Amino acid sequence: MQNKRVTVCACASRAWTDKGKVAEMAAALKNEGYEVVLVADLCRQVMEASPELPKMAAGVIFACHPRAVHSLLEWAGQEARQVEDLRSNSREEVLARLGISYSDTRDAAETERFRQEIAAFPAENGTDAWYPVLDKTRCVECGKCHDFCLFGVYTVENKRVKVTQPQNCKNSCPACARMCPSRAIIFPKYEKSPINGGTALEETFTPGKMDKMYRERLQMRLQQRRAGISLLKKEGE
Repeated sequence: MQNKRVTVCACASRAWTDKGKVAEMAAALKNEGYEVVLVADLCRQVMEASPELPKMAAGVIFACHPRAVHSLLEWAGQEARQVEDLRSNSREEVLARLGISYSDTRDAAETERFRQEIAAFPAENGTDAWYPVLDKTRCVECGKCHDFCLFGVYTVENKRVKVTQPQNCKNSCPACARMCPSRAIIFPKYEKSPINGGTALEETFTPGKMDKMYRERLQMRLQQRRAGISLLKKEGE
C-alpha cells in the first residue's frame, strides 16, 4: 500500500521557500487524498530528535535540496524515502513528481487554511535551528572542521567526524563549510550552493584560500586557549 503521508517544511524563519507556494502545494496534496503535515522547521525537528522523524522518513518530504535533507535524516538515524525540492523547483514540477496536476482554482479554501497555519508558525529570526550536517558520501574524515570550529560543534570518535553539539553553532556562520576540502559540510539554510546542499557552484574557494582560512582559524584557537577564553554557549543561552 502506498504511503500517503507528505511532510512539508515551511522554513518559517527563512525566505528560501515561498510560503504561498507551500500552502498551494499542501492544498493540492490534501485534495488528492494525501495526509499533509506542515512543520515550521525540519532542521529543528531533526536537531531535537522529534519522535515523528521515522514517519517523516517513511513518507515523502517536501523541503529544500535533497542532498541536505538526506544528510539531515541520516544524521538522525533515518533514511529518507523520497525528497522533493521546494527551493529550486516550481509547484507544478514538484507536484508532477507525485502524478498531480496543479490547478489555480480548485484548492482555494484549503490553500487559505494552510496559509493561516503557516502564518501562525513563529519566525525565530536569528535563533532558528542553524547548524551543519555532514554528507558522508563526500566526507573524507580529515577532521579539519573539528580543528577549525571555535564552538565545539564537532567531535572525532574512532577517527569519524560527527556533529554532536549543533546548538553551539553560531547562527548564519558557514565558515567551516568554506574550508572543507571535499565540500561535505552542508548548512541547509545557507543562501548559496553547494554549501546549502545544492548542485550549482555559486560559491567556491581555491585550495590556497581554504588553507589560509584553516591556518588563520587554528591561530585563533591557539590564542583562545592561551587566554583561557571559551566561546562555547553556556547552559540556558
